[in-house]
Amino acid sequence: MKEKFVIEEWHEGHSRWHEFLSCLKIAAPEQEPFVIGEYYRAFQSYLLVALQFNKVVGFLRFAVQPIGPEAKCPPLYKNGVQLTEAKIHAFAVIENARKQGIGTALQKQAIYRAKELGCYQLASYSSYGREANYHIKLSLGFGAQPEVHGDNSQGVYFIMPLQDKRKWL
Repeated sequence: MKEKFVIEEWHEGHSRWHEFLSCLKIAAPEQEPFVIGEYYRAFQSYLLVALQFNKVVGFLRFAVQPIGPEAKCPPLYKNGVQLTEAKIHAFAVIENARKQGIGTALQKQAIYRAKELGCYQLASYSSYGREANYHIKLSLGFGAQPEVHGDNSQGVYFIMPLQDKRKWL
């Protein structure tokens, strides 16, 4: 029987940061530029790490950014308030730790933290063929919008509204 896991929030100065980097290289090396490169540094970012048997087995990194500019649009405002989103830039669980609820727990913690940070929504993009990721997001209530990018790559843009709609009425 697998040990339960814990989710922690880490920063780059964390004493075990190198363990996270090892997990990244094993679980999702293609996501490395979105986690340790310059891509995410324009905005405040957060790293959630899943530990099982005190070993890093998964992660989720998101940044808080204004809604609009990433899509080359002006920032979006409501009642004079600039809206922000928590945008997931990287998410993975190592293969032998999957199907234990770790990915779902990471997504739920991201929803919780994004709400705490006052984000209007949580957003995530995933290329086609990532069925486990799709299942998690759809089961949590994310909306889905298929997209084709300029290079003809296909994927799905997921959005989770976070703000109480009554607050804006």
